[in-house]
Amino acid sequence: MILTRHNTAIFLVNNGLLDTRSLMEQPIAIRSHSQRNRGFSVTWPSGQGYYVKQHQPDAGPWEKRSSVAHEAEVLQRLNEQPGLHDCVPTLRFYDVHRQALVVDWLTPAHGAHEVAINNGVPDLQVANQLGQTLARLHQGLTDIACDDLPGNVPWVIRLDRLYPLAGEDQSWGQARLVALVQSRQECMAALDALALTWPRSQLIHGDMKWQNCLLQGEYCVFIDWEMADRGDPLWDLAGLCQSWLKNWMDRQPWMADGDDAVAQAAEDFGPYQRALAQVWRSYQPVPAPGAERLMALCGARLLQTLYEDLVDETELSATHTLLLQLARNLLVAPQLAAQQWLEVV
Repeated sequence: MILTRHNTAIFLVNNGLLDTRSLMEQPIAIRSHSQRNRGFSVTWPSGQGYYVKQHQPDAGPWEKRSSVAHEAEVLQRLNEQPGLHDCVPTLRFYDVHRQALVVDWLTPAHGAHEVAINNGVPDLQVANQLGQTLARLHQGLTDIACDDLPGNVPWVIRLDRLYPLAGEDQSWGQARLVALVQSRQECMAALDALALTWPRSQLIHGDMKWQNCLLQGEYCVFIDWEMADRGDPLWDLAGLCQSWLKNWMDRQPWMADGDDAVAQAAEDFGPYQRALAQVWRSYQPVPAPGAERLMALCGARLLQTLYEDLVDETELSATHTLLLQLARNLLVAPQLAAQQWLEVV
């Protein structure tokens, strides 16, 4: 069964998650949220309901171990771990044959991307909440067995394995980005150093960003565990940090006069710098090593964001070029960034 808005309710009924009486007595809203995979919310007027996700292959037959199958397996482990129930989704059902999982629909909840910026300024309370909750999540993940997971280094850190060629899976803009980064020896050396020191001792989320953080009052639930693997916890924190950096870059009028644009960008960065320092202090309240590595990982994570932004582009825009320069600076001078941005002495 390929799930659609028209048969998702039947799928839930057939698997005991929805009864026909409820279906008849009250309106149920079914909305599509499909992106990389099929996704559907099934909600009641109260706001309660389910989120259903099904594997959607790019082409050809289904993979034996899809990202949805992987997420279901990880969620099963997370749900068995005491202390994580309020920061990870609850897996209600997984159909191995249809590669479809069902979790609770989280309400009332707001994506961090909706509340992290308040009246044009980063909200420090949100930064504090994200840092504290991520630290608690990582503490709980240390006890989850994950030796069977591959422990792959994020693809962007192994950029040396990509070819600077445009094709079906890589746009001209992405190919140009790969060529530019590979031509800068200092960037490749920094990425290689991160790859050589990549830890594999604990489970991490692997795709952390504002959009995967749902805030419910004082709680934060981290969703979308398709990329979970053994790895560096600071990679998750770097994902959050790049969300602030990308937002700052996107808000700048780079087409204005050069000197004026740089001065305005520096002034606008003040609140963002304070948010980065706050999330770092909340995540790591006791001074400890790691700030420099976090900044270098932020540089790598920005490269990944830039690559994703170029999916349909043929050239790098002025904003793309500045984002690349920022990523380069973080990769090759992480100590300076840690001192200036995270207020590490």
